[in-house]
Amino acid sequence: MSKRSGPLAPGVAFITGGARGLGNAIAVSFAKEGARGVVLVDVQDEKTFKEGKQKVESYGTECLTIRADVTKEAEIEYAVQQAVQKFGRIDYAANFAGILGPSDPISETSLADWQKCQDVNSTGILLAVKHEMRQMIKQSSIDGIEDGRVGQQGSIVNCASVNSLLSLPGSVAYTASKHACHGITKAAALEGRAHNIRVNAVSPGFLLTKLVQPVVEGTFELEEGGDGKKNDAGKAMWAEFEARQGRSARFEEIGDVVVLMSLPRMSLVNGQNLFADGGFTINEGNN
Repeated sequence: MSKRSGPLAPGVAFITGGARGLGNAIAVSFAKEGARGVVLVDVQDEKTFKEGKQKVESYGTECLTIRADVTKEAEIEYAVQQAVQKFGRIDYAANFAGILGPSDPISETSLADWQKCQDVNSTGILLAVKHEMRQMIKQSSIDGIEDGRVGQQGSIVNCASVNSLLSLPGSVAYTASKHACHGITKAAALEGRAHNIRVNAVSPGFLLTKLVQPVVEGTFELEEGGDGKKNDAGKAMWAEFEARQGRSARFEEIGDVVVLMSLPRMSLVNGQNLFADGGFTINEGNN
């Protein structure tokens, strides 16, 4: 008998929303754990892609960038094809493209704003899972499975949210989309297990990404008064969220969780929604 050795995640990782933020942190975590290839799929500009790619390549991992909109099936299908053409397969997928959506009450939410949020956060997850699973079904198992363990043709981790369980006023579109993400994850997990494909979700807690910075840092003006004052409500709300979470969180903490969820060692974990939130969702109080 010998101890385990070598890289934790030696395969190929495919990450939507991978050019920046949590998606890029996941890409870097895969690179740190020995991935031979990382694919960043996003709609960001060249500068953002370049920065995200450099972070991955600084660990010696080959990185492919693909501009694709997850709401457009032809583009996500093409992204998967390009990844396979480059690296031969996709072993780990992380679907982290997303938007916040409108903050209006339900009575004032426009159908267009609602639909855009669903298109990205739920339909985008569906399309990514669809084409990732199509590829993984055709693959052999990843190498290096220990004797007696089932093979793994692929692992998919979707980005849910604490809003896949909880909610707050002014978040109807986002909350609904993240509940849908959780539902897609469960259905896909049951379909994927016959092909040795695991599908799980991670629900991050509160991290100051570029998506939430405009709200938290008060860059939206107060609707009343018209005196140019900045809205400090976002900062106060964020402080309460972090207090309930217990502390501020780092992007790489989510990256590492996704990598660990993707490993063949997690072979019996399927259809789960892991809350990486410091205890936020189990905390009845605010501190």
